[in-house]
Amino acid sequence: MLKLLALFIVLPLLDLWLLSALAGDSFLGFGFAVGLVISTGLIGASLAKRQGLTAWRNFNREIGQGVLPADAMLDGVLILLAGAVLITPGLITDVVGLALLMPPIRFLIRRRLVKKLVSRIDIRQVGPTAGTHQDATVIDAEFQRREDDVESDRR
Repeated sequence: MLKLLALFIVLPLLDLWLLSALAGDSFLGFGFAVGLVISTGLIGASLAKRQGLTAWRNFNREIGQGVLPADAMLDGVLILLAGAVLITPGLITDVVGLALLMPPIRFLIRRRLVKKLVSRIDIRQVGPTAGTHQDATVIDAEFQRREDDVESDRR
């Protein structure tokens, strides 16, 4: 939680510093910095939409084939994250968002996420398993309770 809070404080400050450095440059100027942020946001939004539709098609295709669409779902989440980051104004966030839209980078992130998630999963089975020894002998019986048994149980 603390890392996330630091990210939300440090990242906007770095973006603001970078934008002011670009805007303060006599050659580039403020207009260039603002134009760069707007253009990367628009290009990124267009790419996110296209890649999101592709991920949705892959998801539906895998569901239709009866396959668990884990990769397509993770791709969709990463593309959604890329779109959210691209909407956020700033050059650093735009670079991160555009990187998340690249399939090879998403593949590397997806592989790392899966390794991390699998290492944190702890599966425990409760109850009899296939390896548990069970006697195959079945005894079928009927019983009736007698009065003298009930009285001896009460004592």
